[in-house]
Amino acid sequence: MGKGQLSLFAEESDQMISIKEASHHVGVSVASINNWIREGLLNGEHKGVVSRASLDQFTTRMTGIGKLKSRANKLRKDQHDHIRLTDHILDAIQRGENGEKISQEYEQSLSESYRNREGVYYTPKKIVDDMFKQIKGDISAKSFLEPCCGGGEFVVAALERGFRPENIYAFDTDPNAIAITRHRVVSLTGEECKNIICGNFLLLSQSIDKKFDYIFSNPPWGKKADKTEKERWAQIYQTGSSLDSCSLFLAAALRVLNTDGLLGYLLPEAFFNVAAFADIRKTVLRNNIIQVADYGKFSTLITRAQSLVLSNSAPQEEVNCQIGATHYIRKQSSFSTLPQSIINFLTDSEDNDVISYLYTLPHRTLRGNARWALGIVTGDNKNILKAECGAEDVPIYRGRDITKNGFKKPTRYINRDLSHCQQVADVSYYLAPEKIVYRFINDSIVCCVDKSRSYILNSANLFIVEDSFPLTNQQVADMLNSDLMTWLFKHIFRTHKVLRGDLEQLPLFTGYFDVYSSFSEDSLLSYLHITRHDGTYRIKKIAFSNPFQGQGKS
Repeated sequence: MGKGQLSLFAEESDQMISIKEASHHVGVSVASINNWIREGLLNGEHKGVVSRASLDQFTTRMTGIGKLKSRANKLRKDQHDHIRLTDHILDAIQRGENGEKISQEYEQSLSESYRNREGVYYTPKKIVDDMFKQIKGDISAKSFLEPCCGGGEFVVAALERGFRPENIYAFDTDPNAIAITRHRVVSLTGEECKNIICGNFLLLSQSIDKKFDYIFSNPPWGKKADKTEKERWAQIYQTGSSLDSCSLFLAAALRVLNTDGLLGYLLPEAFFNVAAFADIRKTVLRNNIIQVADYGKFSTLITRAQSLVLSNSAPQEEVNCQIGATHYIRKQSSFSTLPQSIINFLTDSEDNDVISYLYTLPHRTLRGNARWALGIVTGDNKNILKAECGAEDVPIYRGRDITKNGFKKPTRYINRDLSHCQQVADVSYYLAPEKIVYRFINDSIVCCVDKSRSYILNSANLFIVEDSFPLTNQQVADMLNSDLMTWLFKHIFRTHKVLRGDLEQLPLFTGYFDVYSSFSEDSLLSYLHITRHDGTYRIKKIAFSNPFQGQGKS
């Protein structure tokens, strides 16, 4: 993720009690406080503040207060003394110690909670070197920008590649990161670099009248900030609903990239395949993508790191896709035609041809054709859920309890009065005579039709197909549970969560049930004129005038 962008957004108000103070008071994240405000559990009528009375009332009422305190204790343990760390880093710089070593020590000294909050994960040198392979030719007179320089890995690589110190510009809001980067430049060149500035690139880029030939960076990913402020930046940089900090920094960089200039960004896997990034992906696809690469996980990342290198020029067709030692070419237009403009570059061209073919066939989707609800958030599973069923209790199922054939035997029970739970959908959804429940935390679709009016926890979600849709709940579940749909889901979305937005994009071949009265995997493949091939699928080589001609009722 990014590197030390500490003050990206406006400061919080000090009226009533600030959201930050509230988070410290109960020992949870700022994001949790914001979620409770949105859910109506706390009074937060004014931006950035919350009613202290509502906070005290909520924490007193919540049976999970013990859990909140334990989280507070954990947060207190996961902290570092930033003042002492700063003194140590500046002393090391004054002693003239090795800049790379100082940078590594600084990163390793930052607490995990601090990194997560600020999006601070410095970039391994081998990844920077790989991204720089796309910089070719004589660049001695070219300009280079690093919007979020952190410990200076990209800046050092630019110097080693041949950029002149006076042509290198870098920003970061962390004074320590700036001090380290400047020290590394002086150590390498013997020159002070006046263009390495402690400041917020999102703000400063609006007044920069210079265009840059090369912009390479690892921006902050998922920096915690007030949603209103992110929406303000999104409006300025026209990122639509793409509010993540890495989207904002990419859009800001594109504003100051020269015509035919090169931009290289290290980004989270979600940037390429999650619906929240769809708008910024559309912006990216209006440029010429040169390479996308997957580097897996590094440091303490829980997501894969992937890079994007593009030119500020009209799109060309060939995109080099790199996954470890594997390289292949994809057509850039093949990304634009996918749902939500997903850049599924981990899928090779042959597999993507099958995906494109399936979307050309007659189909319907769940978008606008189902009612959706989330599983129950108790706020304190340990104390609210029970292993034995009491007189007032009913079964409640986790995601892992869902199979393609129904629920497993219940192992958890909950009081039928759900008023003590933190978040509950309209109870009528859970008690519907028929609904489809599915695992939420999963890398493939596992769902079943529930007719037992059962409750589910938030590791599962549900939807009910509208009566006007041409398929029944069971027919939809059969198709979603198919091997083909799992293959399609993994080759388009590749997420570890089954999101509503993704399910709403999958093609449901409603005409199949006009031909076949019951579902089977083989008959679905026959209907679609595709075949299994070495663990994947291929289009049958047939005369393609009417792929459904000649099939009768089964």
